[in-house]
Amino acid sequence: MSGRIDDQTLAVAAIYARSLLELAAEQGIEETLLEELEGVVSQLDADADIGDYFASPLVDAEERRAVLEKALRGRASDLLLDTLQVMNRKGRLAFVRALAEAYRLALEELRGEVDVVVTTAVPLGEEIRRRLVETVSALAGRKARVAEEVDPDLLGGVVIRFGDRKIDASVATGLRRIHTRLLERASQEIQEGRRFAE
Repeated sequence: MSGRIDDQTLAVAAIYARSLLELAAEQGIEETLLEELEGVVSQLDADADIGDYFASPLVDAEERRAVLEKALRGRASDLLLDTLQVMNRKGRLAFVRALAEAYRLALEELRGEVDVVVTTAVPLGEEIRRRLVETVSALAGRKARVAEEVDPDLLGGVVIRFGDRKIDASVATGLRRIHTRLLERASQEIQEGRRFAE
């Protein structure tokens, strides 16, 4: 239950997340529920064995139900616990991390916000950061909240991620594309040379 969440898993989790957000909004606990989900993910990150236990098809669903009840009843909202129990019955407890991410994205959309991760080779200047926020806000149609990451391996340029979109304008990626094209061209010329030799 660790690592990057693939798009298909996130799409399934989004179905649960939208329902969960709708119910949380009715109770006025949208933010609290996000904190609870992040707490569950923190526990999974802290102890991989917990995630393996809940994801394992070898563990009986009834046993997992009892463990969830004991661990969360009275410590988390009934809404969160009931959702996890539904996911347990459907054999989808391995999707908890994806549920937390999908819920966060759905809540951002409800607020009219979008988290943006900007990766550059060097830290952004204030003016560039401001223009980037304006551009991404216009592109996403929502207010952008920017988190910056520095990766010297990019050499230059920028990689922008928001929602399910990725814009890669880094020098490193550009060089990889050029390298790939050159290899393809060389391979094609070698193949054509062989045909002429025959």
